[in-house]
Amino acid sequence: MGREELNRTRIITQRSFGLCIGVLLGGVGCTQDNDFEDSQSAISTEAVFKKSTYSSPIALSRDGRLVWVVNPADDSVSVIRTDTNVVIAKISVGNEPQSIALTPDNKLAFVANAAAGSVSVVRIRNADPDAFNASVDDKVGHHGELLTGSEPWNIVASPDGRRVFVANSGQDTITVIDTKNRRIIGNVDLRSSLCNDPDRDRHFQPRGLAVTEDNRKLYVTRFLSFVTPDVRQGDDNGKEGAICRLDIDTASRHIEDVKPAALVTLGSQITGFRADTNGDGMADTDTSAFPNQLQSVVVRGDQAYLPNIAASPSGPLRFDVDM
Repeated sequence: MGREELNRTRIITQRSFGLCIGVLLGGVGCTQDNDFEDSQSAISTEAVFKKSTYSSPIALSRDGRLVWVVNPADDSVSVIRTDTNVVIAKISVGNEPQSIALTPDNKLAFVANAAAGSVSVVRIRNADPDAFNASVDDKVGHHGELLTGSEPWNIVASPDGRRVFVANSGQDTITVIDTKNRRIIGNVDLRSSLCNDPDRDRHFQPRGLAVTEDNRKLYVTRFLSFVTPDVRQGDDNGKEGAICRLDIDTASRHIEDVKPAALVTLGSQITGFRADTNGDGMADTDTSAFPNQLQSVVVRGDQAYLPNIAASPSGPLRFDVDM
């Protein structure tokens, strides 16, 4: 329990200092609607995502027939059928939707509305592209919206479909939603957790979310990097990225069973660029960059992949090295 230093990192791709780091992971859930409740009374063993899940502004249904995408500019989500690439529906949701998650049974869509501080719950009555029927479920919360926290930026459904997790970036919390009754179980405070040590006065800013295939772990990225202890800030090694690992139990209705368990830190990496540090016109020194702006995370097996905007502030300052 506690802080987990990475025993291995690997740069997967690199372009214009946008680094995708592969991390070897350590230590690798209103008004009642009875008809709907009956249909959700048990989650079929077939209706599961047979892989880890992650947050995204675009989502593919489990059967691959529908793509859902958020439209932040006009507060809506669009639904596209994949066989013809035609938009078959546009559904109004909350203010400035940023991310969407589907349940594996293809009956619900959850939309994180960043500016509204809410999650819209869309009930899918017919997922057949030829007879598609879906709308915001007004029986849930306040006109179909569950109030979560400040700036709910990303959202993810667990592979078993039992829980939805929301990253409230402006409030440093994770909201946990029970998909069976479409209610909020509670909120997990990351700011006051071990994942924000040693300075719990700073904002954690949770962003990217991923749930492991076994439904036992939730990984949450910290958006901005913090200064590395005992290192000068304006240095290639001056900051480090971070991921909070939470242990989860999707069968439990108690918020205490969603708890921060470890902090995984991401140090700087050699970029592949070299710099002339002594002024002789020869590029003789490797430059490094620390990961920053960790917007998303994808888990595959025992590795996590994190696209990010890396920073390399050490001199000499040159556009082709530092930007």
